[in-house]
Amino acid sequence: MGIEAESRHKHILDTLGAKGRVYVKDISQTLKVTEVTIRRDMVFLENEGLLKKTYGGAVLPAPEITASVRYRQTRRLNAKKIIGRLAAELIKDGDVIYLEAGSTCYEIIPHLAEKKNLTVIVNSLYLMRRLGEQTKHKIIVIGGQYRLDRMDMVGLTAEAAIAQLAGFKAFTGADDIAIDAGISGADVVTVGFTKQVLKQASEVIFVGDDTKFDNPALYKIADIDQLDYIVTNRSPSKAWHYSAKKNNIKLVYAE
Repeated sequence: MGIEAESRHKHILDTLGAKGRVYVKDISQTLKVTEVTIRRDMVFLENEGLLKKTYGGAVLPAPEITASVRYRQTRRLNAKKIIGRLAAELIKDGDVIYLEAGSTCYEIIPHLAEKKNLTVIVNSLYLMRRLGEQTKHKIIVIGGQYRLDRMDMVGLTAEAAIAQLAGFKAFTGADDIAIDAGISGADVVTVGFTKQVLKQASEVIFVGDDTKFDNPALYKIADIDQLDYIVTNRSPSKAWHYSAKKNNIKLVYAE
């Protein structure tokens, strides 16, 4: 490979890193070379796994889904799709929302195409992989320590970043939810980040299928009276209906 080709490749990748998308025509005009040459460069870079060619240009390659994430994605998928549809009905045009880095919130994303002028906050490359298909919305990515098995960013840096934001609707899952124990998780790092998210949120929507109910996990995230909505795939028990009414929580489920 010649020096000129290396220089073009660097320019393409630098522009892609800054903007998230590049166009053959623009790069061709900037570098004063033919569009055929730029297309050939993009083919080379795609073969190296550095970009993904699209019509007229290229985007950043989608992150590889790990086996751990893929497994969580397929569990109880039909229930998660139901919850995703119901949760999306709580989102209005112009809303600022936070989507927790989980497979249930992943199923909210397809329904965002129907909305206008959203700002979507995420700390997950897994969710970004799907959000990237919807370029009309503003996306804020929370940085931090990257965990390959979950494809999310957590830790003190992530907590400090989310602490700078406020006034958003937080859609959050958890390992479990119980009337007395509240929502809880088995991973202390995730729990720490989620606590900060809920502290900053103006409205909290719990999303989880019926298997999440009444089996508390190790680390507490919040009491249920911190929740504004509980969205699930089927009607919970009478005790839950009573508790939701008592704590002014709206239950949303498939009829």
